[in-house]
Amino acid sequence: MTTPLGVFEARPTVVIPGRWSFWADMIRGDVPLGPVDVSGFGCTTRLSGFGNATGTFALPCGIDEARLLRLWSWRLWAYYDGELYWCGCPSGIADEDGSVRVTLTFTELPGYLHKRQFDEWPKWSTPQAPAAGMEQTEIARRLAGPVEDVGVRLVTEPGPAPILRYRTYEFLESDSRAALLSNLSGVLDGPEFRSEYDTTAAGRPRCTLRIAYPRVGSGEAGLGVTIPGAALGYTARWDADRMRTTTFAVGDLPENATEGTPRPVARVDRPQDDLPRLDAADDWPGTFLQSTLNERAATMATIQNSPALALSASPPESFPPITRYRVGDDVTVRATTPLLPGGLEVTGRLTEVSVSAGEGTATWTVSAPSPPPIARETVARRLDRLDTWTRQMFHTGGIANPGPPTEEVAQ
Repeated sequence: MTTPLGVFEARPTVVIPGRWSFWADMIRGDVPLGPVDVSGFGCTTRLSGFGNATGTFALPCGIDEARLLRLWSWRLWAYYDGELYWCGCPSGIADEDGSVRVTLTFTELPGYLHKRQFDEWPKWSTPQAPAAGMEQTEIARRLAGPVEDVGVRLVTEPGPAPILRYRTYEFLESDSRAALLSNLSGVLDGPEFRSEYDTTAAGRPRCTLRIAYPRVGSGEAGLGVTIPGAALGYTARWDADRMRTTTFAVGDLPENATEGTPRPVARVDRPQDDLPRLDAADDWPGTFLQSTLNERAATMATIQNSPALALSASPPESFPPITRYRVGDDVTVRATTPLLPGGLEVTGRLTEVSVSAGEGTATWTVSAPSPPPIARETVARRLDRLDTWTRQMFHTGGIANPGPPTEEVAQ
């Protein structure tokens, strides 16, 4: 028997060590499952991306064992100091050594887009006539629409001056709608998105996917950490692995392309006085339009024209409280180290926050440029992806000569 929603209070009552508490409900129908006993928890949120989490559940935990095994059928809502902080759906479960404790992995609720394909047949296009196009946050809304099937509120904020873009999405293009949305967000002057959480007046937890231009989050830079100081961990890495002065963007061919048609290419040159020419070629499978390829080339030429700075710091989760900020907000990191005796002060965007309830820390990943640089891949991941083989296969069949480089890129 369930309690009528009109008098149901969605505040959890089971608390793990620290300030965390948890509550669960069903995705279909919002049927309450009640408070949940979670003995270990860590979660991640990302700017223009989707987070994940890991939880340790001591059985019995408040959820029937058969329901625990029914992955993607229920939602876990995480509260910090009584305020809603995160929500995810179970995507994996591990039962090891016959223990009373099981480990579950969760995908952040809007990450449901990873499970949805772009299935509009045969394809969908924005108006292609000159001066037409479609406002980019509306394109993003169309890509993200299925999140409403899992109870996520979808909000778009196009900004004072609309940005029109031309896009064509083929049936089953890319590996998911999540990838398409991330790609749209990753171009210069693209829309941003993030997950937000609050509680309704009726006491029910709510998740919102906010899509906005020019940015989501606060630009006031009211938070900061100092090294040495309050931070429990600090790392700064500069990496020139993807730095370039000449950028080639290699696109893809539609299925109806005639045999022997070369793949489209865009080129952008951004020489620097004290550097030799540094080339980089980026492959964009699933990108067919030359205008989109031009955008991608200009974007990568801009964000990779200097070594990528990957900066992270881990302040305590309670100072400042993690409920005071979200990804997309501006923060300041100040560091004085033997490598930086004059000091480094970076005011940048929070692109990722990873919280560990057990350690009591919130690790910030801060990016000074916007959009953020793409960090180099590890050797293991490059081997796993077989990049060289993939690149050779993708380039098979010929590549069009992009002609002279261009700096003016059409929308």
